[in-house]
Amino acid sequence: MNQHWQECTRKYSRGLCIFAWLVAAGMLLTSPTASAQATYISAEPIPSEDVVGGANLSKISNIGYASLELWSQRLLNDCRIVGNVINVLSDNRAVTTLMPGNTGYLVAAGGFEGVTVPTYVVTLADSGQAAVSAADIYVLDNALGYVLNQSGTAQFSLQYDKRNPFTFALDYAAVTFAGPLTGLQAKAFFDYLGTINPALWSGQFAGFTQVNIGNSPVSSYMQNNSMLFLTGAAPKHEFIQGLSLAAATTPDATYSPLAKNGKATTAKAGAAFPGNDWIVFPGGDGYLVNLGSNSSQLLNSLAVLRQKHLQAVTNLLEAIDKGSVTPYLNSQFKCP
Repeated sequence: MNQHWQECTRKYSRGLCIFAWLVAAGMLLTSPTASAQATYISAEPIPSEDVVGGANLSKISNIGYASLELWSQRLLNDCRIVGNVINVLSDNRAVTTLMPGNTGYLVAAGGFEGVTVPTYVVTLADSGQAAVSAADIYVLDNALGYVLNQSGTAQFSLQYDKRNPFTFALDYAAVTFAGPLTGLQAKAFFDYLGTINPALWSGQFAGFTQVNIGNSPVSSYMQNNSMLFLTGAAPKHEFIQGLSLAAATTPDATYSPLAKNGKATTAKAGAAFPGNDWIVFPGGDGYLVNLGSNSSQLLNSLAVLRQKHLQAVTNLLEAIDKGSVTPYLNSQFKCP
């Protein structure tokens, strides 16, 4: 209990952790254990080119996946960048169903049109007694996109619900590995997929997110040994054929879903892709309009977090210019 409490208070506010433990205790007393379905949010810490400029984005990208992963982890664990967004939303009542017991987040891999980078993947229980509401999931998705200066984010649930007004149906498939999956290993598989069919790697909207699609995706969110692929612009039959072949020719990799006849197929996810055009709306209006609140305290608090993220980006760029990325990330990093 003490270990879990320390982990909770490291990521969230003390009040939110107390509330979560009370809810969890009530669930244990009143209901049997059940495997909750999950919705995933993917929001990258690397800012949009429209915010930092093409030259600076190239500098950041060129330090390599391992360094970007470490930078992302420092922001997540030392600076609590995702936890702070959740706390601000909760403190200002912009969300009311988010709590540590139904939400988990970590640094994972995300690929899009041939490029793999670290991303923050938030796994949220979207069914069962302490489920996060669809509205709160969408608010969090938009808030993360705003604070992290993204042109777009992604959220997807493995079970499309036509009653959810924030999502639409999109075909998906997944590749799951028998053991642990690192970000670099996920990148290698994505690159390998490109040798089988380039359209599934660098084609329009081609991409993946590293997640846990197991029986307990929220409580075991750190066991993210699956790569979830949403169909891009490639025809569905090419998507299925190429991805299933890549899985079949990779050790310890398994494709899903399978039809009743055992052949590879796809399933329907509920997907949403909030975004903002920072050139047209430099204040992030594309995200802020979806928060469901125009509270000045909420907006000011999120703006402060956004500026801290931009300062973290500036600090990284300064380290890149000095040629001191490794010592900066290992021992000189400080939260803005």
